[in-house]
Amino acid sequence: MQLSGPIIAAARRRLGAEDGFTMATAMLATLVVTLALAATVSAVNGDINLTGRDLDQKRAYEAAQAGLADYSFHLNKDNGYWAKCTNVPTPNAVNNVGSTTRRRNVPGNTGATYALELIPATGHSICNPSDPVNSMIEQSGGTSNGTFRVRSTGYSGDTRQSIVASFKRASFLDYVYFTQFETSDPVTYGSSWAISQAYQQCVMTYRDGRRNSTLPCVEIVFANGEYINGPLHTNDELNICGSPTFGRTPSDLIEVSSPPAGYRGSGGCGSPNPNFRGTYLTNAPVLTPPSTNDSLKTVQGAALYSGQTRIRLSGTDMTVTTSSGSTSTIPVPSSGVIYVANSTSSACNNAYSPFVRNTTMYPSSSACGNVYISGSYSGQLTIAAENDIVVENDLCRGSCSSGPSGDGLLGLIANNFIRVFHPVTPTWQSTSAGSCNGVGNLWSGSTPYGGGSQSNLRIDAAMLAIQHSFIVDHYNCGSPLGTLTVNGAISQKFRGPVGTVSGGTPVSGYSKNYVYDDRLRYLAPPHFLDPVESAWHMQRQTIDP
Repeated sequence: MQLSGPIIAAARRRLGAEDGFTMATAMLATLVVTLALAATVSAVNGDINLTGRDLDQKRAYEAAQAGLADYSFHLNKDNGYWAKCTNVPTPNAVNNVGSTTRRRNVPGNTGATYALELIPATGHSICNPSDPVNSMIEQSGGTSNGTFRVRSTGYSGDTRQSIVASFKRASFLDYVYFTQFETSDPVTYGSSWAISQAYQQCVMTYRDGRRNSTLPCVEIVFANGEYINGPLHTNDELNICGSPTFGRTPSDLIEVSSPPAGYRGSGGCGSPNPNFRGTYLTNAPVLTPPSTNDSLKTVQGAALYSGQTRIRLSGTDMTVTTSSGSTSTIPVPSSGVIYVANSTSSACNNAYSPFVRNTTMYPSSSACGNVYISGSYSGQLTIAAENDIVVENDLCRGSCSSGPSGDGLLGLIANNFIRVFHPVTPTWQSTSAGSCNGVGNLWSGSTPYGGGSQSNLRIDAAMLAIQHSFIVDHYNCGSPLGTLTVNGAISQKFRGPVGTVSGGTPVSGYSKNYVYDDRLRYLAPPHFLDPVESAWHMQRQTIDP
């Protein structure tokens, strides 16, 4: 049978059509797009979850920081806030360690919260408001000594983040150099009338009226070429001549309690141009020393002496000559404290002057609680005197033949002066600071006023002269003695002279080289005194896993 032409043509058209292939391709493309879209949606959902977790972590961390800011705010308003443990005014988020029941919302609408835990001192289970010092303040030694800790935990969603902060009270040990008044100690004014007037007119800060005194108060300058190698604090303001350098790095705080600018130029020096390598701060809080060091008398296990006493340190031992003349070599006390009191059998009435003759300045015996100190040490010790401390010779951590070494710490705390021993021979001498009785010589061994030159003296110690100054006896007498190096910290009520200069050239006494012992940021000699009502500050933060 033969197919007709129209039928054959229709068949060819059907066999040659691509309609079915087009539909299959479209279906395949739709499937690929659908799978890709599903993968994209899955990935986006995963990113949303990841971003959500990141956001919660960030909010939890910020909440933990908000908790620490909250605690610091209350602590700055009330220095005794920490001692109340959890018995603080509501609302609060303060808990004993191990509990986070009390929480507070972070300001805003993030939904984040925080809880605070008081971490007790070593050997204690909780903060005890009946015994806050022992239960909270760390006293086990090391870098945490004198601190207390708070853990702040922030919460956001299912995420939490904890930070442990250590709080430490402001200390004189925070500075290589601390003074209340940037003026000379009144005893350096010479005549009894001038001394009396200085006590009336000069014992105040420059901003509070010292600049208006009718008696020209002696203003001590920081001069061109001088370096303060560490942090500094003055309750006064700085008197600048030229371009002295303050601090080593931005971590050294240079604090003045006066308003900006916080410094002024000295007459004849041109415009002041201080070089602040440290971080310069004005309007810093005023730090006030305790009125006496009497609290050290009552430290349990303290070694107590009375009247004029001599101590020569050697490692962890000391050779002590008492006021009765007896000498013995014994270990330093385990309490880490030595206190030399005024004698109770007779009065201490020997008023100090840096200009008097040797026999008055260095009596063979005295009822005054004066301690003469020298030697080298490797232990941890604080020596306190009811009257003066006199550094007879080098006082070194480790060996005096090399730089400071070892783990020793030494504190010197005098109610009145910390003095550098500088006797003079009985020969009249005229100086720019007035007349003096002769040329400075070294006390050699047990022979007073022996030959030799007490040059390039070194003192490795943290020193606090509560009512007066760190000063060199007869500082205006004799030839220049080289450099006085202090590795540690100096805190004093008034600026104490250690020498004299003329046109920038040393004439008598010492040039200064004061270097901060950075260990004092975290360590302290035993029972070293703190400022009265000093503020707590956050010493460090650590992420707690």
